[in-house]
Amino acid sequence: MKFLKNLTLSLLSLLLFLSLSTFGLAFMLNKTLLNPDFVTSELDRLDVSSLVKELISQPGPGGDASAQVMATLVNAAPKLEPLVKKQVNTAIYSTYDYLLGKKQSPELALTLKHTILSSDFITSLVDELDVASLAGVYLRQQLKSSIPADLGYLTGSIDAQLDDVLTEVKPWLKEQVAIAADPVVNYLLGESQSLKVVISLEPVKVILKDNLRVVFLKSPPPELAGTPPAELGRYFDEMWPSISQQIPATFVIDESMIGTDAPAQIAQALAGAEDGLRQARQYVAYFQLAYKVLIGFMVLLILGIILLNRSVRDTTRSLGITFLTYGAFEYGGILVAKYFGGKQFSVAGLPESLQVWLPQFLDNLMSPLEIFSLVLLIGGLALIIVSFVYKPRQSST
Repeated sequence: MKFLKNLTLSLLSLLLFLSLSTFGLAFMLNKTLLNPDFVTSELDRLDVSSLVKELISQPGPGGDASAQVMATLVNAAPKLEPLVKKQVNTAIYSTYDYLLGKKQSPELALTLKHTILSSDFITSLVDELDVASLAGVYLRQQLKSSIPADLGYLTGSIDAQLDDVLTEVKPWLKEQVAIAADPVVNYLLGESQSLKVVISLEPVKVILKDNLRVVFLKSPPPELAGTPPAELGRYFDEMWPSISQQIPATFVIDESMIGTDAPAQIAQALAGAEDGLRQARQYVAYFQLAYKVLIGFMVLLILGIILLNRSVRDTTRSLGITFLTYGAFEYGGILVAKYFGGKQFSVAGLPESLQVWLPQFLDNLMSPLEIFSLVLLIGGLALIIVSFVYKPRQSST
């Protein structure tokens, strides 16, 4: 009878040890990768600005225009990072609401429209982004090609003047971007079947004319040297239409610019992502059910050990040994994993910002399991001590 009792106790202790090992991993996942607070906090820690700088600052094709666009994005990244992270975090919480069963549909298109593709967010980006410099890449090329050959000497003045022009029209540019945002987003998400946003360039022409007129009056061509300013002004006014007509009157954003197949591709990508989320939601539901069942199973195992021992000393010693053994093995394994994992990140050839972020991410990822194993280790040691110092009451006769 004693043999069967010991055998049963050993079996229950083994099952409890295995259950604790499984539960520790499940506990870690539940507190980290299945927790939107953890995911967003880790994203907030990532230095995206430095990562963007490392990724797009490498020399590549595209010439001066491309280099200027890249430089603009790199300079704007620190200001844009908080705005982007805020919207991405909102999208993450919305996605996790679906994964965790808090809402019935993933609604990815709606989530995108209300976060990173919302007109308010795009307007905020434009406020922080040097949109004038980006527009200048396009306008500078257009203007240089529109100057007549006999006025080629003005080409050197365009770069300097264009910066002033773009500074003056910056509020107008922001307004045009805000106006175009919703139609473009609606087209990309398939809510409208066509796209045509017409932006008049007349404000740019007016300001450009005034700036070039000043340059012309200060530095007329050699053949007009000594001409009175009034005559120079009339000459420029007569010459301006030939320049102006070379500059497009409007800038049109339509399907041909974005791509007629872009909405279908985005719809297909969103549909595939939603299918993946539906499958992931099922797995998460199974996980949550198994998590609760495992807790109940461990409680039954502990109750079984208590009932079989029917002694404080034997029970605390049996549970203490199991808890201490699991805690020691798990905690030691975590220390080894963190030590070697950190070394792997430092030699993986990753961008420096990721090399800084990943070791801390690993620490934070394993922190719940580390705490869990440490608590059981200390708790197990305490139970073993209790089993030796506990003195049962002497029955009075």
